[in-house]
Amino acid sequence: MEPGSPKVSPGKSNTTSRTITDTIIGEHTHTIVGYSLIKGIGDGEPIASERFTVGGHEWVLLFYPDGKRSSSSDAQLGPGDAAAMHHAVAAVPPPGIVVGQPGQPAAHPHVPNGPAAAAGGGAAAVAAPGAAAADGDGMAAAPPPPAAAGGAAAGAVIQGMVPHHHGHPQGMPAAAAMQLARMAPPQGRRDTTNEYAALFVALIGEGPNPQGVVNTNEGKVVRAFHRFSLVDQTGQGRDLTKGRTREAGAVKISCARQDPNARNCHGYRKFVKRNILEDPARGFLVNDTIVIKYTIELVVSTGGALSRTVNPTKTELIKVPPPGIGKDLAELFHSGQNSDYVIVVEHEGQAEEIRVHRMLLESRSPFFRGMLESNMAEAQQGRFMVRDMLAPVVKAVLYFMYTDQLPEELEGANLEVAMAQHLLAAADLYQLTRLRRICERRLCESVDVETVATTLALAEQNHAEELKRVCLDFVSRNLAAVMQTDGYRHMTRSCPSLQAELLQVIASSNIAAPVAAGHERGHGSGHRGHGGQHVRRLEDGAEERRVRPRRNE
Repeated sequence: MEPGSPKVSPGKSNTTSRTITDTIIGEHTHTIVGYSLIKGIGDGEPIASERFTVGGHEWVLLFYPDGKRSSSSDAQLGPGDAAAMHHAVAAVPPPGIVVGQPGQPAAHPHVPNGPAAAAGGGAAAVAAPGAAAADGDGMAAAPPPPAAAGGAAAGAVIQGMVPHHHGHPQGMPAAAAMQLARMAPPQGRRDTTNEYAALFVALIGEGPNPQGVVNTNEGKVVRAFHRFSLVDQTGQGRDLTKGRTREAGAVKISCARQDPNARNCHGYRKFVKRNILEDPARGFLVNDTIVIKYTIELVVSTGGALSRTVNPTKTELIKVPPPGIGKDLAELFHSGQNSDYVIVVEHEGQAEEIRVHRMLLESRSPFFRGMLESNMAEAQQGRFMVRDMLAPVVKAVLYFMYTDQLPEELEGANLEVAMAQHLLAAADLYQLTRLRRICERRLCESVDVETVATTLALAEQNHAEELKRVCLDFVSRNLAAVMQTDGYRHMTRSCPSLQAELLQVIASSNIAAPVAAGHERGHGSGHRGHGGQHVRRLEDGAEERRVRPRRNE
């Protein structure tokens, strides 16, 4: 060693490590239109949002317009919750509810994996003394003991009373227990007397790279801060907001959806009083619509030996753009570059030429393929005359042939009924199956009294069987009004056979009800119908026709 060199101790190493904890913030806004129509849906019946993803986890909001008060002996959610969760994600067990102490602002549900709720499931569970209290954010620290099996005893939430095996709480006189039983809603009947609406968020699935997963003695969980807001739609900023504070700590939600004791939901049973929600001065309910805004801060830690490193998120080195052939072909159609064929649209003495590509027409339409591969004049001359369609309809059809979709201004609800009717006829002529289905669906969605007869005739003429069935059913239920329209008179002239089919539909729909009614009258009133007069009421509001039965000679 040279003089003056630093002294190095053999075997010594200096190491460092670093753990960083931060939050991933996500927001989801759920708008509920038609609030007045969902009132009375029943206690424990939710309205679910679409699923949304934050931090690689899939979530769904559950709004209970009539509250979430009842809980079964196994703390399971009811059939309405299961149905809502089934629509949100397949094969995920419905979330349940863990009942906290009475008077707390919220409760914390969990996901069961067992049979349906036991007897007494329509009433609220009784909180036992010594059960862990729910904190101010609505998170139950521990699940309470199950409620008694008897439905009568489970009819109220009573602080400090334990359910007894005889059906009423210890220390409560039998008369008082019977009074509570009478106050509880009957088994099987929906209770809409809850003064609060409830709101929860549920963890329903994971993507390929879920973040923030922590291994604890309770299993794999994620921790997050949740904030629920009922939006003031008047723009005055008076939103009603409830959520977890940083001082209270993050809420744990289990990732083990198959565990019956896992807590996969978080929220508030008493989110908002219904009379406050419906107060016009508050601005929460405007035009029969409410808006719910949900914010989540998912806690994520990186670094450290215990951090989850399975399927880590990899930085995308090369970004691959989405497919663009449809856009390119749309541009080719609009420009007409290198076109080799002409569609001529004649209407009211005016002619408009549209330059197209022969090969594309042949590949997309059996009609054009058969025509252009033949010795017909249209194939030899390089021109095809269209005399029975408007130019906008022809252009929309050609655009569809190029891109397999309609122009943006005709997509979805922008497609008006008249245009959909024209496009349906063109799709049938040129044998464009997908376009015909699009038009059928749109016309089925927009059936009304004024247009249904015209649409029915169009469906008959253009082989749209499902659309025809929907129109026949609508006309049979609204015959008097439909018969007053010009479309009905057009239908009878252009498709007279439809009148016979319409009568068959009306007859088949009217047979079952009179038979059932006559059966009940026969059993309940000594078969009075056998000796009286038979009356048939016509659908179109005509006079009643009475026919006296013929006597046996």
